[in-house]
Amino acid sequence: MNTNNKNWLLSLILLAAVAHPGLAHAEVIQWEANGHYYEYLEELATWEEAHIIAENRTVNGNPGYLVTLTSQDENDFVYYQVLGGDAPAPWGDPWIGGYQNSDHSAPDLNWHWVTTEDFDWVNWAPGEPNDFDEIYGEMYLQFTPGGGGMWNDHHSLNPKPMIIEYSNDVVATDESSWGSVKSLYR
Repeated sequence: MNTNNKNWLLSLILLAAVAHPGLAHAEVIQWEANGHYYEYLEELATWEEAHIIAENRTVNGNPGYLVTLTSQDENDFVYYQVLGGDAPAPWGDPWIGGYQNSDHSAPDLNWHWVTTEDFDWVNWAPGEPNDFDEIYGEMYLQFTPGGGGMWNDHHSLNPKPMIIEYSNDVVATDESSWGSVKSLYR
């Protein structure tokens, strides 16, 4: 690629980053309904990396973890207030804190949150979860591309931004379930 093409591509990427309204939502926002803090982090990472990044962050003494969405109200708050609606297309749709462990026998079984919260409310997009990519497995949760806050199961090969939740009243990672997460390659 010649220098002019590289400069043009870099300019296009920078313009997309500045012009896209979703990218402006990087501040930490508190939801009064539960007192938790939420942050859209533009850093691109695999789901596994995002999980570690989130757990190494704190806000006002509250530990971080990939966001767990346990109600329609919380999902809507995070999607519209924290993310700003449809996810920033240049960077992909962000990771959220759901994963499927190795004990699953179907795409919709054995989903867990990174916390010890029950995975009993779901917001799957039509046709999801589908474990579409059987070579790599789709065992991680993200917002569906342009899906109005609905969810998609996805593999972890494509780095994406993430949404982090901060709270002292939710037990951190559920290690017993996390330890049996499927390997990246089946």
